[in-house]
Amino acid sequence: MIHTNHLWVLGASGYVGGALTRSLLFTKLPNEVITTLGHRNFSFEKLEKTNLLVGRLEQFDFSWLRIFPPSVVFHCARLAGSTTAKRGKASQKGLRANNEWISSLEKLQSPPIVVYCSGTLMYGNQVASADEDTPLNPIAYARQYVQAEKPWVDYRGVKLDVRVARPAWIIGPDSWFLHFFVKPALQYGFVPFYGDGSQRMSLLHVEDCGGLLQHIYRNGSRNENYNLFIFDPITQKHFSEVVAKHLGLPTRQISESEVVNKYGKTVWEALSSDIPVTTKHKDWFESYTPQYANLEDMICAVVNDIRLNFRL
Repeated sequence: MIHTNHLWVLGASGYVGGALTRSLLFTKLPNEVITTLGHRNFSFEKLEKTNLLVGRLEQFDFSWLRIFPPSVVFHCARLAGSTTAKRGKASQKGLRANNEWISSLEKLQSPPIVVYCSGTLMYGNQVASADEDTPLNPIAYARQYVQAEKPWVDYRGVKLDVRVARPAWIIGPDSWFLHFFVKPALQYGFVPFYGDGSQRMSLLHVEDCGGLLQHIYRNGSRNENYNLFIFDPITQKHFSEVVAKHLGLPTRQISESEVVNKYGKTVWEALSSDIPVTTKHKDWFESYTPQYANLEDMICAVVNDIRLNFRL
C-alpha cells in the first residue's frame, strides 16, 4: 500500500501561498495530496485540485489534521492590519493562533515538518549582507508582526522540525511593486525611487518564492532557517531604472517627507530599508534552478503580467 503524504498550505488564497500552491501542484508526486486553507475571496477553480478548507487561522477546526495528517505544513498565513494599532492586535491574535497550531501539531502521531514564511524586514537595516545567523532587529511592519512569529522562530521543542523562511523583496503583479512603483508610474508618468536610491534590495519573483519554499521542504535540513533571494543585491535606483526602461518612462526621486505625508512613517521605513541578504546554505541555494534568474527577465515578466491584468 502506497503511503499518502499530505502537504498543507496555510494562506493558500494569499500572494505567496497561492504561488506555493501552484508550485506544488506542478511538481507533486503521485502519492502526494495537497490540502489548502484560505479565507479571502478567491477563485475556487485555482484550488480545485486540492483539499480546500475555507476558514481562518485563528478559528480552525483541528480535527482536519487527523483526517489529512500532514507530512509538511507550509505556513504562509499572516494576520495583517492596516495601521500600527491594527497590526498590533492582529499580531496578538496570530500569537495565540500559532501557539494553538504548535500544540495541535505536536499531538499528532507523526508530527510534520513546518516551513514558516517570515520576511527579511525582520533583520532590519544592515551594513553587510545578512545571513541566517544575523540577529533579528525588526523594522517597519515587522515591529508588530514579530510578536506573532515568536512561537515558530523561538521553537525549541523536539517533536516538530521548524524551518523558517525569510524571503527578500518578492516581486510579482501585486503587492509593493504594483502599489509603490507601477501605479505611481501610470498615474504620474515616472517610476519612483525612494530617498537617494542607494538602499540595497535582494529580490525574487513570487513564483520562485513558491519554488524555494518547496525546495526548503524537499531539500532543506532539520530546524534550519533559509533566506530566499535569487541574485546579488542591487540598489533601488537601479531597480527603478530597469522598470522605467520596460515602461518607457523616466525615473524620479521621492523624498522622505512626500512618502510620510502620503503613506506614513512605517511605509517610508520599509521603502527606504537597506537589507541585502545572503545565505550560509550555499549548496542548497545553488541546487535550485530559478524561473527568473536575473533582474531583466524578472521585471519583463512582471510588467507583461500587469499589462495583461490591467489591459494596458
